[in-house]
Amino acid sequence: MITKEENGPANLQTILDNIRAIANNYALKYRLEFLYENDNGARIRLASVRPDNEPNYHRTLVAGRGFTEDMQAILEEEMLIELLKDHNQWTASYENTVKPTGSKPGKLVTQQIIDEINETLKQ
Repeated sequence: MITKEENGPANLQTILDNIRAIANNYALKYRLEFLYENDNGARIRLASVRPDNEPNYHRTLVAGRGFTEDMQAILEEEMLIELLKDHNQWTASYENTVKPTGSKPGKLVTQQIIDEINETLKQ
């Protein structure tokens, strides 16, 4: 993983690259949803999609329907991450936006991913 800049915390792009690498390690879909002005933060979604649903996932995104019930039916699980720069440090908040049901056991290994992202923010 990439670490912090010489003089201070890692820049936003470095943080985003590290989170994308974490997502790839868990075979999760990474979607950058929003960048805040002046690189002061971002909103990202990490999602678990069954391989047989991947074509539907991509079609739904291309059609601009990423926030519809259609998308929620395709996802196994999804977590929204909001990154914000507070003075000289990065903070993150987490929300499970699509929770696994009894027929969809959790795959995000949520606490482990949160721990890895929090560690990345400290670097």
